[in-house]
Amino acid sequence: MIDVIEPSKKSELVSYPIRDIVQEAKKVEAQGVKMTYLNIGDPGPFGFRPPQHILTAVKEAIDKNYSGYAPSGGDPELCAAVAKYENVTPRDVFITSGLSEGIDFLFQAMVDPGRNILLPSPSYPLYLTKQRVSFGSEVFYNCDDNWIPDVSTMRGTITPYTKAILVISPNNPTGAVYSRKILQEIVNIAGEYNLPIISDDAYEMLVFEGEKVNLREICKDVPLVSGGSLSKNFIYPGARVGWLAFHGDKWEKVKDAIQRLCNQRLSVNWEMQRGGIAALNGSMDFLAVFNSELKKRRDVLVKKINAFDGLRMPSPRGAFYALVEVTPAYAAKWKSDKELALELIKNGVVIVPGNGFVGPELRGRLFFRIVFLPTVKQLESALDTIETVLKSRM
Repeated sequence: MIDVIEPSKKSELVSYPIRDIVQEAKKVEAQGVKMTYLNIGDPGPFGFRPPQHILTAVKEAIDKNYSGYAPSGGDPELCAAVAKYENVTPRDVFITSGLSEGIDFLFQAMVDPGRNILLPSPSYPLYLTKQRVSFGSEVFYNCDDNWIPDVSTMRGTITPYTKAILVISPNNPTGAVYSRKILQEIVNIAGEYNLPIISDDAYEMLVFEGEKVNLREICKDVPLVSGGSLSKNFIYPGARVGWLAFHGDKWEKVKDAIQRLCNQRLSVNWEMQRGGIAALNGSMDFLAVFNSELKKRRDVLVKKINAFDGLRMPSPRGAFYALVEVTPAYAAKWKSDKELALELIKNGVVIVPGNGFVGPELRGRLFFRIVFLPTVKQLESALDTIETVLKSRM
């Protein structure tokens, strides 16, 4: 008789710290503790809404009965809108269920056991999970103390098994925005080693300080795949509409693989894709207001953290995340980042332990990621709680 049905070994490789911590928070919240959730990048709970013209387009699509299967690769009008935005042809575009599915498809299409996509450290944890599930090797390029890629050491991380270089700017989890100079140097290295670049552009419109530049402006002879979505740039994560746009003429076999993966999952919600058309073809005026609100919150975050010697954080210049380091004297009082996270939950603040974002060279230090989407008052209160909890061990 079977006592326990065992899951697959592959499933044991899956982790997603951004949501995994929520289970613990819900247990404490059920006991009456009011929570401030600084763990997940969802603007909706903090009062932000998608632009009305996108919502109107979705409603009209429902009314017009866009209820069947869409074409597997995406609504042709949306593919055309993305192609215009990305400056490629519609046959270079695939619509995915959020950029998360696009990431999944890229790893399935490109990574065999023992191969790797070169990841930044810190990095969005979904990439590391997909590398593991593909039985790829875990290889990272490092960033400096301001979370900017250290291009001087990048060549040393490339091996004969490297399939592509991943770039995330603006960066999740750090909020770093890479300069044109840094991006050009990465392109030069990719060209030198005959490698394509994967550009995670989930936050490309959310730059509130410094130079706004995208790899599609720089990559000429180097193949590039750009991934975007409605989730963050258009404040609509629940739409689950993303895309992959392939730049260059060397992608045909990979595009064939992506098409097959699109076919086997049938399609992305059609009514939401109609919203995507409105997003890309409509007004972008909302971005100035959104970026202004993000900068206001970022400034509060920087001021509070700089006033406390127990925390260190390079100032984010885009997106709405910060990767915060607990300074050594305070970090020494905690066994792990998870122990700190659980103690903060008991006190009503949910952050994400940092180990899920960093490569091995940073795992001996204590980091956590926070989202600065809440109101100024909520942020100040949460940061006061974090400071109080850290000081309680001193």
